[in-house]
Amino acid sequence: MTIHASLSLTMLLTALGAAAASAQQPLPVLQYNPPANFYKGASTNPEEYSSTEVNASVQVYPFRPFTGNIQVAWQQTLLRDWIDSRYRETNVATQPVFSSDVIPGAQAVLIARFVENAGGLPREHSRLVIVAGGAAAIVDLSANSAVSWQRAGPAMTTMLASIRVVAGVALPPPMTPGPSPAGRAHAGIYMGYKQRFMVNLQGAVGTGTFPPAPHFYLFSPEGRVYRTFDILNVPQNDPGRFDFATAARNDPDNSGQFVVQGDHLIMQFGGGTPETIQAPLSRAGSFTVSGVTYSRQ
Repeated sequence: MTIHASLSLTMLLTALGAAAASAQQPLPVLQYNPPANFYKGASTNPEEYSSTEVNASVQVYPFRPFTGNIQVAWQQTLLRDWIDSRYRETNVATQPVFSSDVIPGAQAVLIARFVENAGGLPREHSRLVIVAGGAAAIVDLSANSAVSWQRAGPAMTTMLASIRVVAGVALPPPMTPGPSPAGRAHAGIYMGYKQRFMVNLQGAVGTGTFPPAPHFYLFSPEGRVYRTFDILNVPQNDPGRFDFATAARNDPDNSGQFVVQGDHLIMQFGGGTPETIQAPLSRAGSFTVSGVTYSRQ
């Protein structure tokens, strides 16, 4: 699965030169259709998709500012440092094949196809760097074999064809939560059932299933929130005794703050891509996020 097109170096340098002028502007945003027959993980940076049919995955990294000549860094390092450690290649077995393409709204699209030696087995990779407005985003695709790559390829190709770059919007100002009657009333542990990847220890490496599993939101009386599959982290199931500060350092994507405004719950999470969630509250205090309803425990 390779995308071919041409892009002049002049166009690329023009794109890089826009960085200074746009440094204070909201970062652009990637829009795309998720790949069919792929399960979306809970992470937001990167957004993760795993094939339900073979060992193949896609990660989408949001735009981030860059300085210098990204083309040089790309050809020298494949921007490996931008890749989450769980998906970062350790041993590139072949010389990467570089190409380029055009995506609506992007100033440059750089592509590399390469094979990783993963414990003696070839792992297929394709990585796209999308440049717009002095920032760059990455779409990283991989599969544990040529057969898996061929099987998942059509879904990944369709996803890539749907990508477009749109202007970002200014982030909402940080909330200033604190003890409030509504916040204290909402404090507690809330549970819903969300699909979670479970490794098949009896099958091939990377295989598994996606059964529904308990997923939790923890709210403190002081206005802090943490989301997790692992309720064992909460001493005696009391969110007031949970170490929100340590969670914020170790897992910023799932740590944040919240306020209750009228009949709406507003949550802001940190990490590389700050995320704001607004969820209506029922009279019983439950709320729904991405189709999953969470109720107080």
